[in-house]
Amino acid sequence: MTYALYYYDACPFCQRVLMALPKAKVNVEKRNILQNPKFRQQQQQATGRTTVPCLLIKDEAGEENWMFESRDIIQYLLSL
Repeated sequence: MTYALYYYDACPFCQRVLMALPKAKVNVEKRNILQNPKFRQQQQQATGRTTVPCLLIKDEAGEENWMFESRDIIQYLLSL
């Protein structure tokens, strides 16, 4: 499994998730959608939304699942 967090720095909900990342037992790639518009475009094409934070979960077969809501993301990452 691979994980990527779509976020931007000024978002308070993103900050909650970013502060929880050190406690997660998995590596999460950080993708700032304001610094790299390509990330924003990827998220919008895949989900139809640009809401952040958003966690991309990709399994070994390449299947993608997208998770929104900071509390859900934190709970999921800390449960791994």
